Amino acid sequence: MKNGKKSIILLLISFAVAILIFLKNAWVSEDAYILFRSLEQFIAGNGPVWNPHERVQVYTSPLWYFVLLIIRLFSKDVYLNAIIISSILWISTVIVIKKILKNNSLLFLSILLLSASTAFFDYTSSGLENILAYLLIALYFLNYFGFSGFSIADKQVKPELRMKITLLMFGLILCIRHDLALLLLPPTIYVVLKNFTIFSKKQWFLWIIVSLSPLILFTLFSLIYYGFPFPNTAYAKVNIGIDKIEILKQGLKYIYSSLEFDIITLGVISGALAIIFFVSNNSYLKYFGLGIILNLLYVVSIGGDFMQGRFWSYSYLVSVIILLLWFSKVQTRKSLITTTTLVFIFLLFYPHTPFNSPLSYENRKIKMGIADERGFYFEYLSLNNYILRNKDNNTVPDPPRAAEGNKFKESAEKIIVKKSVGVFGYYSGTEKIIIDPFAITDPLLARLHVPERWRIGHFRRDIPAGYINSVSNGTEVIENPMLNEFYSKVKIITQDTDLFAPQRIKTIILFNLGAYNHLLPR
Repeated sequence: MKNGKKSIILLLISFAVAILIFLKNAWVSEDAYILFRSLEQFIAGNGPVWNPHERVQVYTSPLWYFVLLIIRLFSKDVYLNAIIISSILWISTVIVIKKILKNNSLLFLSILLLSASTAFFDYTSSGLENILAYLLIALYFLNYFGFSGFSIADKQVKPELRMKITLLMFGLILCIRHDLALLLLPPTIYVVLKNFTIFSKKQWFLWIIVSLSPLILFTLFSLIYYGFPFPNTAYAKVNIGIDKIEILKQGLKYIYSSLEFDIITLGVISGALAIIFFVSNNSYLKYFGLGIILNLLYVVSIGGDFMQGRFWSYSYLVSVIILLLWFSKVQTRKSLITTTTLVFIFLLFYPHTPFNSPLSYENRKIKMGIADERGFYFEYLSLNNYILRNKDNNTVPDPPRAAEGNKFKESAEKIIVKKSVGVFGYYSGTEKIIIDPFAITDPLLARLHVPERWRIGHFRRDIPAGYINSVSNGTEVIENPMLNEFYSKVKIITQDTDLFAPQRIKTIILFNLGAYNHLLPR
């Protein structure tokens, strides 16, 4: 068989493997249903909110919300919408990786490596924003490294256009997650300074403004509409009265958890950093390596996450591509076959990888506050279960949370306090008020310090006496007078119908400057 035919077959096998592993592992997370309920509120005419009576941003990623909203306008099946768009984005990411690596043997090896990492592959679906970030990071990488001397540059793409795309991808990625700035800021600054003669100063100013305009515009919208520059999830999880040393310890546990259950993720990232700083002399690589280090340090500093390995996934994608680009310079046919074989053996025999994960996969263990999130919910929220349930015209996902939500929706109750609000909240409809003690969806509780006992990502607050009555009746009867005054300010910001009322604008400014923080209990 000629080499050309072998290469085409390998290309087809690569895409087939990528698609099959995606479909086998496809699922939607409990947390995605928080966003889904906000989509339904928008469709119902209440705006991009959680509860119908107040404006709260419960989604972390504005760009991902917008993508899902566009699809929701044409299809009511939010579960299938998330799976379909994730599959399209995943295949698009593979296509970009193919353009970066060029060699189909390396593409096949990249698919094997990516499907070896639970941290990476679990979030190619899930209904969360990771997969959109994967695609844009890959596009950023393709254009950024076109300046680096690696043979990935398309000669037909002019440097000016390549720089514009690099800057635009950087700006859009910030609209997926603000914290991804740490991963991409060092290489972005470097590529701009290194190629400063491409544009005049006036052109640089223009394109930097253009690239940041999506983030700037959404932040302005967020300030005016919600009253705050960041999503409520940030306020619920950052600076909440927990000793920073304890948070750092939890971050170290996050590392340990990955090493124990998903060793290849941090192993590959470490290998890439070793190549970058001790083997390669390429400055473009080194600045990307600095971004990886900043990303890792940030994840540890915030205590990691309750979803096992999820926050390593972006650095893992970059690290796989960097390793294979370096490998393309030094590989021989024998070394390529040997490496591919070793990775394949790992996929088959490591206790759990996305490659060998069964359709009946379940892992409901929580260790050190960290869970295998897909294993925890896969029984109910997998694509396989969706297909089987739909054959019988049953509710997707399975009871009890969907059933509980439907029951609450049909009840005379107006308000409820509920943990795990995702699936329950979505199936409760758009008219009910759900108070989340973990504060992800609640603007008042998000500002309160947490009690001594906590789990990372699940910072449960005590519900203030009188708060439920205040929300239910639209009054301000919280027993703590200072907290009640603070709540009155929250209400002005999140519930006043006139967005541009002078009193509301003044309250927004003072609130974000911390002028009312003295009213909070400590």
